[in-house]
Amino acid sequence: MQIIVNCLVRWRGGIVMLHKPRRGLWFLPGGKVEPGESWPDAVRREVWEETGLRLGRVTLCGVHVLVTAPGPGREAVYRTLAQFAGEAAGGELLAVSKEGEVKVIREEQIARLPMDEGDRIMLEHTLRAAASGGVVWFGRFEYGWDEQLVRWRAEMGA
Repeated sequence: MQIIVNCLVRWRGGIVMLHKPRRGLWFLPGGKVEPGESWPDAVRREVWEETGLRLGRVTLCGVHVLVTAPGPGREAVYRTLAQFAGEAAGGELLAVSKEGEVKVIREEQIARLPMDEGDRIMLEHTLRAAASGGVVWFGRFEYGWDEQLVRWRAEMGA
């Protein structure tokens, strides 16, 4: 099972997000965990590579299983997503990275951004977890072969 990480990065009054041209959607910065890499180290590296910002302390806010159904010529895909929140502690925000356009988005603007439905739900849970200071969400998100969300469930942990 592939492990991926992402992070809700607060910086200059907003949340750092990426607009990826391939799908035309907005995402939190993140990516794959490399072999032997800890989740916090992976999220710091991914945020640095994709945004130019350095993270200080990060807080785990969610652990989610993502399942994409098999499709024509493709087996089912199983991934685990570790979702963090953190404050930028330095660096300089890139305008564009290899992943796409990088912007600081005000929290009230997020509802209007084109996003994957599952990502939007996970982001809402991460915002709640970050505000509560210690709650971790656990979820399962199931997608069709066309990458559209079919069903999901999430619960608060301790």
